[in-house]
Amino acid sequence: MTLAALFGLILRPMLGWGASPLAWRPAVQSTRARNRLASFGHAFAGIGFLVRNEANMRIHLGVAAAVIIAGVWFRIDPAGWRWLVIAMALVPVAEALNTGVEQACNAVTRERRPEIKAAKDVAAAGVLIAAIAAALIGASVFVPALIELSVAPPICGGEF
Repeated sequence: MTLAALFGLILRPMLGWGASPLAWRPAVQSTRARNRLASFGHAFAGIGFLVRNEANMRIHLGVAAAVIIAGVWFRIDPAGWRWLVIAMALVPVAEALNTGVEQACNAVTRERRPEIKAAKDVAAAGVLIAAIAAALIGASVFVPALIELSVAPPICGGEF
């Protein structure tokens, strides 16, 4: 692939130079900005749906809030915060994808079918894997901070 072809492949969709033949819907030239704003509205509606209807999403958000408080309390360094942000984003993203799969499967059929069960189980496994990874990331950031705190606890009111 030539550099010009690669450049065109990247810039064409970004600049709106016509729809790709692979797109599932054609680009509409006159309402492009309105469509972009509407896509943000749809995304926020999806977040609202998740928070209102998924108890696990509320748990994930509560844990993320606790991680933020603990990170401030332990004065986590910027590198640690980068990892924590990734971990805090990873789990809600997995939960959102899981919910999307569940909703799509429910729209297809409500009857018990092995294919639907497998799709839902695999999506739930993705959330579990993300949560385990986030817990390991959190441990890698907070355990050294806890060890440092236990070795040299802060002295209140000055030094002796």
